[in-house]
Amino acid sequence: MSTDADALRIVEAALGLDDPQARAALIVAECGGDAGLRTRVEELLSREGGDFRLLPTESFIRPLSIVDSIPERIGPYRVTGEIARGGMGAVVKAERDDGVFAQTVAIKLIRGDLASPRAQARFAEERRILARLSHPGIVRILDGGDADGRPWLAMDFVDGVAVTEALDARGADRAARLDAVETVCDAVAYAHRNLVIHADIKPSNVLMTADGRVHLLDFGIARLIVGLDPDESGDPYPLTKGYAAPERGVGVAPTIASDVFSLGVLMLAMLGVAVPGPDTVHVPGTRLPVGQLDGDLAAIAGRALREQPGDRYPDVAALLSDIRRHRAFVPVAARDDAGWRYVASRFVRRHRRGLALTALVGLALVATTVVSTVQYVRAERARAEADARFFEVRKLAHFMLTELSDDLSDAPGTVVARARLAEVSGRYLERLAAVRDAPADLRFDTAQGYRRLASLLGLSGTASLGRPADAARALNAAQDLLDTLHREQPGDAQVNEELGWVASARWTLAKDGRDDRWNEVAAAAFDKSLAAQPERASALLGRLTVEKNRGFARTTSDRPKEAIAVLDAALARLRASALKTALPREAKLLESGLLERLGDARYYADDIPGALAAYRASAAIIDAALARTPSSLWTEKQGGAAFNISSTLADMKGRESEAHAIAAKGIADLRRYLAFGPDAALEMRLLILLGEDSILLQALGRTGEAASTSREGVALRERRLAAAPSDPTRRRDLAVAMANHAAIVAAAGSRAEACAVARRGQNLWTSIRTSGALAERDARIDIPRINQAVDRYCGS
Repeated sequence: MSTDADALRIVEAALGLDDPQARAALIVAECGGDAGLRTRVEELLSREGGDFRLLPTESFIRPLSIVDSIPERIGPYRVTGEIARGGMGAVVKAERDDGVFAQTVAIKLIRGDLASPRAQARFAEERRILARLSHPGIVRILDGGDADGRPWLAMDFVDGVAVTEALDARGADRAARLDAVETVCDAVAYAHRNLVIHADIKPSNVLMTADGRVHLLDFGIARLIVGLDPDESGDPYPLTKGYAAPERGVGVAPTIASDVFSLGVLMLAMLGVAVPGPDTVHVPGTRLPVGQLDGDLAAIAGRALREQPGDRYPDVAALLSDIRRHRAFVPVAARDDAGWRYVASRFVRRHRRGLALTALVGLALVATTVVSTVQYVRAERARAEADARFFEVRKLAHFMLTELSDDLSDAPGTVVARARLAEVSGRYLERLAAVRDAPADLRFDTAQGYRRLASLLGLSGTASLGRPADAARALNAAQDLLDTLHREQPGDAQVNEELGWVASARWTLAKDGRDDRWNEVAAAAFDKSLAAQPERASALLGRLTVEKNRGFARTTSDRPKEAIAVLDAALARLRASALKTALPREAKLLESGLLERLGDARYYADDIPGALAAYRASAAIIDAALARTPSSLWTEKQGGAAFNISSTLADMKGRESEAHAIAAKGIADLRRYLAFGPDAALEMRLLILLGEDSILLQALGRTGEAASTSREGVALRERRLAAAPSDPTRRRDLAVAMANHAAIVAAAGSRAEACAVARRGQNLWTSIRTSGALAERDARIDIPRINQAVDRYCGS
């Protein structure tokens, strides 16, 4: 039985129980140790009482024929026949008969149970956007409206068949098939430029007419790249088996990257070869079936069908460019590591006639020079090979530390692999730097590698392994190398910038982030870099990052009004700079971070509405980035935004339910990404949100759910401590959580459990005291709290 089928069975049983504790116990018993199943059950149950109908006898995957009928008239159109039905609704043929003019159209009628008020609002906005798409390869949207609560779209009626069937029926050769592939890619690229993702590219949505023209249709379920509703629940976007990208299967919303994957599968189908299936043997790291294509086309399809979104073509224009390069016998980007023989073969293929005559002359010249050069070549070969090996190892190490690590940075579940990559490549650089008289640029590469390794090992706010002590050691190694380089080249802009980034990382590692000394060091280093090269974008990015950190330091030092002035000035400088063009992704991350810190400062200045506005502005940037591509880093930021908004709403009377909904969505997003693999930053965001949500649920009187949520947080803290038992920070984090957890489970009626929790917390504090790691605040506040909990819940 599938996970969804199991989940629906459990949901049906749970909805028959009114008692929250009994319902929670049922879910635990039925799901056992299957965390994915439990997450799906809780996700479905979270829709109860919302826009989706969720009753014990209803299914989320009902075909339209069971729940809806097709009307005889839709708007000014008379329905004349049915074209197709599917999970989203039906497509019918209709004639306009209102006397204005005659017109044959195809109408997409959306399934009634998907037509919630929020879905209708989104659908109306999509309809307005899609109506502006004007491309010869895209079926036009002509009209739209609402028929008895069900949205509909009218579009040009295309009298054609699925493109794969049409190509096969024509006996089309490869050139004709690639012509059709180019047309589809051009249409999808046009839609993406107009901020629309198709989300369901497959043969039945690409029709070829008798005259050979290709038409892309069914944009009625498309997703806008911007302007998304982050609070929307459910997934109204289809998953066509074989054509949907792998990440769609775990609930990731449609993106440009997922459209690229679907186009890769469609290209296989249009070329007449096998598409990925459940029993297909794939090229490692891709969904490309083994042995179906070779040469350029295999490389192009393989790049489009990469498992990880970040490994695919960055957009459809790049995919289309490679197809055209292949057809023009120009080396394709997908084979950038193929070597000189491949490049030469492409050159020869393009210039066969000219090269034939040139070859005759060249042979004569070669014959006269071979004898005179053989001895020289032999004498130089040994030294050249040694130099080449040194250069290649260095190039490989630098590539692994920079480009490859950056390419993997957004992919979920890659933190461990990236840390291993950084450690191995760092050792390569370390050995090369140990060579006598190692050049300055090699030592700089090594220093930069250590700083990147520190980020992966344990810097907060980035995808990391949660090992701050190891991160500190890596930063020390970077600092030693950079100090030497700075003495040799005190005015070098690159060295000063890197010193700034290392100091900024040291500030991040400082306790609570409040040690402003490293901020001053970083600011001075970035200023020196900018003095040498005023146009240096990465140094300006670092300098504004210092201002963000300064704002945080002033907020946590109870100077929020000063923080607001610092952060407003940094935001204005960022928005007036060219950073959004030079470093678009980094600029968006910084802008989101500045807005988040501004929200903190306004909150502590008692400007709650101003704080909420800043937090929502930060969240909008994050959501827009995630709409373009899945990302662990942006998801970590999204978790922070969910906490900021929900905790701020919780302070506003009567908005607890809204706050809970935002926290619950943030929790679900983080769980989904953590299912791919460990990530300390995502785990910490999840812990914070679970704590916040348990408090919100308790305030709403849902004490059983509050206890269940709190238990999840404590269980995650226990697992984190078990993975690093000598980490005092994780031990203290668990100990601090025990007093609140005991109170929550006691309020839910589990007094014996509350006593056990309090005793566990007391034992943890004893071990912390014994190890000598007890802080003044612990002795003054946290230990008395846990002792009071023991007295309260373990007494007679």
